[in-house]
Amino acid sequence: MKEIIYCENSKRERIDIYLRKCLGFSREKIKEFLNSETIAVNGKKVGPAYLLHNKDRIEIKKLLVSQLENGIEPQKGYLEILHEDEHVIVINKPSGIITHPTAGISRGTLLNYVFFHTRLAGGSYPRTGVVHRLDRETSGVIIFSKTEISYESLIQQFKNRQIGKEYLALVKGFFSPGSRNIEFTVFPDKKERTTMEVHYLRGKKTVTRIDAVEYLGSHDITLVKAKPVTGRTHQIRLALASVGYPIIGDKKYGVSSSLINRVALHSYRISFRHPCGGDSVLFTAPLPEDLSAIIKPELLAQLDKTA
Repeated sequence: MKEIIYCENSKRERIDIYLRKCLGFSREKIKEFLNSETIAVNGKKVGPAYLLHNKDRIEIKKLLVSQLENGIEPQKGYLEILHEDEHVIVINKPSGIITHPTAGISRGTLLNYVFFHTRLAGGSYPRTGVVHRLDRETSGVIIFSKTEISYESLIQQFKNRQIGKEYLALVKGFFSPGSRNIEFTVFPDKKERTTMEVHYLRGKKTVTRIDAVEYLGSHDITLVKAKPVTGRTHQIRLALASVGYPIIGDKKYGVSSSLINRVALHSYRISFRHPCGGDSVLFTAPLPEDLSAIIKPELLAQLDKTA
């Protein structure tokens, strides 16, 4: 099985540059495909500097066709798209859906729905195009990469802590005004691998900045803004619980609540350098109904006033 691309190009463009735009892979990756004859032109091996002729037959072998599709089953589903261009797509993820397939779940994930809408690139199955994740119950802004170039750029930005992430959470009790950093090391629970535990002698370091926004006395809860400096599993949920301010609705680390039936955590804003051009961009995810019923517009207006 092969995928055939008929070149529509009268400019005699290099094949590595042409395919970079068509497929979204880096030129170095395309060079590997050409050298291994995974990609051929008119049935023949060519180098990355080959100048395409109009109507050249570019043949992509089954191995790469499979890699391009990445084994993700496209499924039709609702997507709230905050932004999309040739390199990235930014989604407002609803609560109750996992980010990507796992060993036990291959359908009904956010990634399945995104693949129905567009092709993603970077990484490998089952996390093709995934540069970060949100927990099942967490709602809000999330980015996916559509090209190898954007994947490499975003992963590097996450690694270098150059991506700004801002979450909103509703916690039990009165969180004192001002801000604080919560630091500890985290390690998987020995009995339950999907649960994390606070440790101080081993594990991975976590740093989370918490700013109090407003105390809602009638419910004895506080709206806080959380900025994770590191990016560990369940970091914000665990950090707040560890200092005595558990997130309401969080059955694993927090406390149950009559106000909401899921973790009251929302990925509100994210900022990063766009992979194409390097301009700084910022995206904000509107609140879902369950949180907007509690967090009124006047409270959101106070967010920029917090440190």
